[in-house]
Amino acid sequence: MASKTRETDELFGVEVSPKTAKWTKKLGFHALLWSSIFVVLLPVFWMVVVSLNQVAFDTFIRDPGAWLGGVSFDAYRRMLYQTNFPIWFRNSVIVTVASTVLSILICTFGAYSIGRLDFKGRKAVATFLLLTQMFPLILVAVPLFLIFRNIGLFNSLFGLTIAYVAFVLPFSIWMLRGFYENLPESLEEAAMIDGSTRIGAVIRVIVPLSAPAIATTAIFAWIFAWNEFVMALILINDDGKMTLPPGLGSWVGQYTLQWDLMMAGALGATLPLFVILFFLQKYIINGLAEGAVKT
Repeated sequence: MASKTRETDELFGVEVSPKTAKWTKKLGFHALLWSSIFVVLLPVFWMVVVSLNQVAFDTFIRDPGAWLGGVSFDAYRRMLYQTNFPIWFRNSVIVTVASTVLSILICTFGAYSIGRLDFKGRKAVATFLLLTQMFPLILVAVPLFLIFRNIGLFNSLFGLTIAYVAFVLPFSIWMLRGFYENLPESLEEAAMIDGSTRIGAVIRVIVPLSAPAIATTAIFAWIFAWNEFVMALILINDDGKMTLPPGLGSWVGQYTLQWDLMMAGALGATLPLFVILFFLQKYIINGLAEGAVKT
């Protein structure tokens, strides 16, 4: 006998029609989704508003169109021509690109060694890498400052790059290690049977297959280097060698703060990350999903 179709659904303890329940759930989902988007984008929107016009928040709430009467790009003009923002931006790009490339080159082979090669102490090395992430960055700030000052790397972009590579490597190796462990060993064996060395097999076979995971690791390394504040503040004391985070922080005075200039600088520093994440978000999802299931 054919089963009887349900004529009502229960929603929050109330009997409603299936169509009403469906539309109520869909409405609730979209309300939650757009509320989350609003919460995330509100700070960015407010940065734009303040950078174009220093309108007070309560004034904006009473009359959202009030700020349009005084829109000005003067803050962006001052930022580009009367401050060191372009120099800080250039330094951030140099340090971030260099540290990302170096960390990826090193962690690719480091993660392969831990994930694919069988050697004594392999698990201990992997555990040690994980343990290093449990210590806050500020804990090693003073020792690192003393070491870099004694070896001549203090107040240099090269020294800051080396510091970033050192901090990014453990997490990067740990991320790639899980991906390499799930790749079939027959891939390298087939390449070596054809006459390739192990390093050649890694470069020609393993690296192309792990492109999504490497891209994900590179994005995380980029975000860390671009946003890092503590090490850049401690290891750099020359205004012409500062990166964006400590550079923007130097605009905060004891008694005064130019909010339009600060918001213009914050927006200029944030925009590259938005662009990168917008175009590379699929690699983040693919890279995280690649190592999620044990094969």
